Amino acid sequence: MADLREQIDMTHRTCAVDGCERDHTAKGYCQAHWREWRTKGVAGKSFPVLTVHTCTFSGCEKPRLSRDLCQGHTQQRKLGKALAPLRSYHHTGLRDEQGRKRCSSCKRWKTIANFYPKARHADGLTGYCKRCDRDMRLRRNYGIGVEQYGAMLAAQGGGCAICAVTPPEDSSLAVDHDHACCPDRKKSCGSCLRGLLCEDCNRVLGMFRDDPARFQSAIGYLTGSCP
Repeated sequence: MADLREQIDMTHRTCAVDGCERDHTAKGYCQAHWREWRTKGVAGKSFPVLTVHTCTFSGCEKPRLSRDLCQGHTQQRKLGKALAPLRSYHHTGLRDEQGRKRCSSCKRWKTIANFYPKARHADGLTGYCKRCDRDMRLRRNYGIGVEQYGAMLAAQGGGCAICAVTPPEDSSLAVDHDHACCPDRKKSCGSCLRGLLCEDCNRVLGMFRDDPARFQSAIGYLTGSCP
């Protein structure tokens, strides 16, 4: 504590970071730089050398947030999960000599065109490539991966299972499933998948609520055979 007082003149009412003229509120920092130091362990380009209390989880070097744990391990505890090492994202912005980026999932080096833009990331791109992102979404919502999706699409001749229209290069067909089995329209157990549909056909099924009687009535109306 004595060293801290020597480094920071507590009678000086402005922030200890060079160039910052805001009043200090804690540890000699203004509110913004104190929050930056509290979460990142640093504050601005020039700051006093303060003692940063790190997380007590073995091998974790992140600043301590609550009850001796960092933010990530605190979140694990809140969710009732067993404490485990946090995934490192430091490599997601690296590039090789050809300017390619390495996918965090498949670990393959791919061109920038294979990643979606994401403004919140340091390099402006997602950590997962488009293929892995698609694979994770399919597995999370329908219990299949991109390989199973490709097999279903090939079995349908590359087009919609109803109208046979092929999707544009920058889009894909919707995965249709039996809503009587899984009422959630965005998720399926994986065993009730019916096929891949274009946007129009998928919308029609939803509007007709998968009722065959409505489709028969619509056919009769279109063919002029209604009584």
